[in-house]
Amino acid sequence: MPETTAQAAPPKKIRWGLLIFLAIVALLILGGFLVMAGLGALMKGKAVSVKPDSTLVLAMDRPLQEPLPNPLMTEIFHAKVYSVYELVSALDRAAKDDRIKSLLLDVGAFPSGFAKIQELREAVDRFKASKKPVWAYFEYAGNGGYYLCASADKIYTPPTGNLLLNGLAAEIPFYRGTLDKIRVEPELYHIGAYKSYSDTFMLKEMSEAQRVATNAILDSLYGQLTGGIAAGRHMDPAQVRTAIDTGFFFGGEIQKAGFVDGLWYRDQVEEALKKLNGNKGKWQHVAMDDYLKDDRAGTSSGATKSIALVLASGDIMSGEGSAHVAMGDTTIGSDTMVKWLRKAGENSDVKAVVMRVDSPGGSALASDVIWRQVEVLRKTKPVVVSMSDVAGSGGYYISMGADAIVAEPGTITGSIGVVSGKFVFKGLMDWIDYNQETLKRGQNADIFSAYSRFTPDQEKIIQGQMQSFYHEFVSKAAQGRHMDYAAVDKVGQGRIWSGEDALKIGLVDRLGGIPTAIAMAKEKAKIGKDEPVRIQIYPRPKTLFEALLQGSSDELGGAKVPSGLPPELLKVYQDYQSIKPLVSEPLVLYTEQRVKM
Repeated sequence: MPETTAQAAPPKKIRWGLLIFLAIVALLILGGFLVMAGLGALMKGKAVSVKPDSTLVLAMDRPLQEPLPNPLMTEIFHAKVYSVYELVSALDRAAKDDRIKSLLLDVGAFPSGFAKIQELREAVDRFKASKKPVWAYFEYAGNGGYYLCASADKIYTPPTGNLLLNGLAAEIPFYRGTLDKIRVEPELYHIGAYKSYSDTFMLKEMSEAQRVATNAILDSLYGQLTGGIAAGRHMDPAQVRTAIDTGFFFGGEIQKAGFVDGLWYRDQVEEALKKLNGNKGKWQHVAMDDYLKDDRAGTSSGATKSIALVLASGDIMSGEGSAHVAMGDTTIGSDTMVKWLRKAGENSDVKAVVMRVDSPGGSALASDVIWRQVEVLRKTKPVVVSMSDVAGSGGYYISMGADAIVAEPGTITGSIGVVSGKFVFKGLMDWIDYNQETLKRGQNADIFSAYSRFTPDQEKIIQGQMQSFYHEFVSKAAQGRHMDYAAVDKVGQGRIWSGEDALKIGLVDRLGGIPTAIAMAKEKAKIGKDEPVRIQIYPRPKTLFEALLQGSSDELGGAKVPSGLPPELLKVYQDYQSIKPLVSEPLVLYTEQRVKM
C-alpha cells in the first residue's frame, strides 16, 4: 500500500482567531441593525394624535415647491418646506375629517409664485365650502400672503402688525453694457418677435415687443390680485387699487382700511378659536406638519384604481435630472422623465396620468424627447397637464401634446419661440493678454468656439436650424391644440401669456389646479366623478433611509452655494444656469418670469 501522510490539524490559535473574527463581524452587523432601528424609532417620533374638535394650523412660514420634500432635510435637519400637492391634498382631507373643526392660516413672509398661492387659496375655499370656519392671522404680510388671507372668514393682526400691499413689479435685467465693459460679445438669435430671453444679453434696454407682452402679463396678474382681495373682503376692486397705491399699512391703519376684522394678538385668536371649537380646558389644535403624518385613512380609502401624478419641475436638460435636497432645486432630465412616464404607462393600476409642469424651459432637444413620450403614453392612457407657476417655452412644449391642459389664472405660459447662439470671449482674452490658436479640419469645426465670431455662413446655418425648429414647435402645438398653424403662429412668436389669457386664445383648456386636472383625467379614463382613486406619485417619494443612503455631499453643497449668495449675484447665477444648455445644445426654449409679488 502506498504510504499516506496524515495532514496536521490547524493550530488551535488559528481556529480561535477565525472564531473571534466572525464574532466581531456578527456584532458589527447586529450593532448596525440596532443603530438603524434606533435611528428609525428616533426619527419616526411620537405618533400623531388629532384630538376631536381641533383647529388645523397652517403656518405659511416656508417656501412652496412642487417636489415632495426630501426627508433627509425635513426629518434630520428640520428644514421647513411644503410641496403643493401634499398641502392641497391635506386641506381637502381635512375638509372631510370630523376631528377638524376649523382652520387657522398663520401667514408670514413665504416665497412662492402667484399660481401656487392661487392653488392653495382654491384648497382653502374648498375647505370653507364644508361649512367649517377659516380664520387668518398675520404679524407681517405682503401681496401673496394677504391674497391667501383674504379668503378667510376672519382676519386678525396685532396692534403693531404690518401689511405691505404694494402691487406688482417686473424687474428685467440687461447685461449688454456689462458684457461690453468686460469685452464679452453675445451672439444670440431668437425666432419670434416677442422672444425676449436673448434680449437680456443682447440689448441695453427693453424692446417694444417685450414691453407690450410684459405689460399685458402685469395687467392680468394685477387684476387677479386686486379682484381676489376684493372678492374675499367684500370690497370694491377700485378700493383695493387705491389701497395698493398707499402701499404700507401699520396697526390700526390696516383695520381702518378694512383689511382685518380686529387687532388681536395670537393668544386672543387662540382663545376665540377655543370657544368656536367648543373646547373645554385648553385649545385643541394640530399643526399642518403633524397632520401630514397622520395615518388615518384619507380620501382614497376604498379606491381600486390609480391616477399617476408625474412631477416635472425645473429647467429642462438632456440626460438625468437632478435635485438639491435642501430646497427642491430641480432639473427635468429627459431620460428621467421618459423613465417615469414609461413606468406610469406600464403600471396596470394606473388608468390616467397627470403631469405637473413647473418649468421655464431649457433644451429644445430634451423637450422634444419628453414630448414624444407623452405622445406614446397617450396611445394607452389619457394624459392631462397641470401647470404651476410657469410652463413657458420648453415647459409648454412638453405640455402641448397632452389630452388636456389645466392652468391657474396666474400661470405664465406660452413663449412659443427659439433662442440660440453663443458668447465670444476673445475680447476679454485679448484684454488679459491670453492667446489661443486654433487648428481645424472642417469649415465649421469652430462654429461654437468661444474664441471666434460666427462667420456669415455659420449665421445662416444657425438661423436656418432655428427656423426649422420653430416650424416644428408651432406644427406640434397646432396638432396638440387642434388649431391651424397660422393661429398658433399668431399667438406664438415667443410671447408669454397669463393662464387667464391663455385660456381665451386656446393654449389651455381649463383654469384650476391639481384637483381639476385629476377630475379631468378621471373623466377621460371613464372613472366615476365620485369614485375614489389612489394618487401614485412619480418619482416615488423617498423614505428616510433611502434619502440617507442616496444623498450626496455634492447635492448639499450645490444647494448651499446659491442660497448663500446676495440676491443680485443669485440672479446672475440663475441666468447663467439657464443659458448653460447653449454650450452643448444650441437650440434653447426658455422664457422669462420676473414678476415680483
